[in-house]
Amino acid sequence: MNPVPTLPVLNPLAAFVDVGSEQMFVSIGGGPPEVFGTVTCQLHRLRDWLQARGVKSIAMEATGVYWLPLYGVLEAAGLEVLMVNGRQTRNLPGRKTDMKDCQWGATLHAHGLLRAGFVPRPTSAACRTTCGCAPII
Repeated sequence: MNPVPTLPVLNPLAAFVDVGSEQMFVSIGGGPPEVFGTVTCQLHRLRDWLQARGVKSIAMEATGVYWLPLYGVLEAAGLEVLMVNGRQTRNLPGRKTDMKDCQWGATLHAHGLLRAGFVPRPTSAACRTTCGCAPII
């Protein structure tokens, strides 16, 4: 019987944020999660925490608009930020808590298994907001 090959870890410092309306759950490389709040000073604390650990790439999963402030803070700091669809991280049963979700997402991101969704540039986003344009789904 052939041994099952293991997936290589492409980025052990890849982080994942499960964004909520009141809390952000963050894991680096699938390690133990940290919890941060959603007000501006706590978003800056989250950014500083990631930078202090050498994180350069962060994947985020969120519903609604709660991801926007964190995305802006991380992008302004020069970090690579990927918005991912929750379907990419919810394929296995038993991962029903935000803590487990962020660890699983960080593991997937460390192995290079998440794809970034489209996030319009600030000028495009401002134009779309002004014009009232919404994406056609």
